Amino acid sequence: MVLVAVTFYFARHGETQFNVENRIQGWCDSPLTDAGICDARRLGRGLADVAFAGAYASDRSRAQRTLALALEAREDARRSLPELPAAGVSVPACCDERLREWCFGDLEGESSQRLRDRLFDLFGDHLSREEQNRRLNEIADYLHATDPTGRAEDFAAITARLDSFLDDCARAVEVRGGGNVLVVSHALLIRTLIFQYDRGCVAMPSNIGNASITKVRWEDGAITLEEAGATGHLDRAV
Repeated sequence: MVLVAVTFYFARHGETQFNVENRIQGWCDSPLTDAGICDARRLGRGLADVAFAGAYASDRSRAQRTLALALEAREDARRSLPELPAAGVSVPACCDERLREWCFGDLEGESSQRLRDRLFDLFGDHLSREEQNRRLNEIADYLHATDPTGRAEDFAAITARLDSFLDDCARAVEVRGGGNVLVVSHALLIRTLIFQYDRGCVAMPSNIGNASITKVRWEDGAITLEEAGATGHLDRAV
């Protein structure tokens, strides 16, 4: 039996206004900045030589705008690459709420300092970003337990929706012969992906940058992390 592989290219959305203002942004939303629009276009140009069977974004506008701009820029870039198939065949794009960022409950839209303060209450210290990445499950469960609005999910709920998306999408692409799928999502959801499938790489890199790529390979239900927080495609797109 020949196994059919599906490779997911998880990209973080472009820079947003809340990113610049250091405000907590999970299920709440803010528009892309000019730099974020540039991020999205560079993402698309940097992936011009990758054939995609499909593309997805979370249902937050920052992710959907990033995907739309990236696909447009990718198609434009492909026109200048004669070795690639002719431009004009669009990549089917969808949105999926399972790709949302973590929900931060009562902290949504607040200063990032409030999140740091709450984590200090949990750990009794200000942890490095690397240590936070290693204790991601504890952080999600604590935010869930201390959220007075009841909206913040625990870690099991976050991983359940992520795994559900991966399996549903991969099996749909598998029956069409496999291939690559572009997914525009969010920093902590991508960090959750790394935590789930390669605990040894959970702190590397420490930051999932805007428009960076984290790549995972799905094969008959088994998932392997191939790349985390990569930015080489952005250098090629300049």
